[in-house]
Amino acid sequence: MIQRLLLLCLLAFPAMLPAQCPLALDTIDRFDSTRLVMTEPISIGQLIPSLYETVDGPKIIDEGKAVFSFAEDDQSPIESFFFTIVAPEYDYLKIESGKNVILAFADSTAAPLLNFPDRGTFNKDTNMRMYQHTCVVPIDVYYRMAYVGVVGIRIRYETKKRTILITDEQREALMQAVRCAGQAVKLDTAKP
Repeated sequence: MIQRLLLLCLLAFPAMLPAQCPLALDTIDRFDSTRLVMTEPISIGQLIPSLYETVDGPKIIDEGKAVFSFAEDDQSPIESFFFTIVAPEYDYLKIESGKNVILAFADSTAAPLLNFPDRGTFNKDTNMRMYQHTCVVPIDVYYRMAYVGVVGIRIRYETKKRTILITDEQREALMQAVRCAGQAVKLDTAKP
């Protein structure tokens, strides 16, 4: 009887362990010891028509993709979370560095993020320019992303504003990705 109970406990034990988070990358650079942790890309927003025409009409693409990452360097005090959004645009736009990306949260608050400038690159698969908005995420915004959830993203170009609305499923996937990155770097996500 005791042997059966022990066998049952051993078989059930792996199910009681927390699930491993899917990460696209968790590596340390051999040359400068910089650690990079990156989640899998998450589709955000709706489906939109691209400028690439097929026999059946325009090719349909995601409104955006998002990746959450963490980088730290042993030789300097740099360690930070980053939120990267890749958004296709129909026109050539400019965006300078500054707080040009704003996250709207489920609790009706918003947080501007500092991003790096980008001029976009032409993508021949969509005939559109792809803009990469890499934003530094402060620790308080990290916790809000992990537990409150993002419902919208506003990107302010020099001549245009763009809003990407996040669905409930995308919000949950993004919250899970943020928590996974935090767990990978041993950040106690249970106590915001």
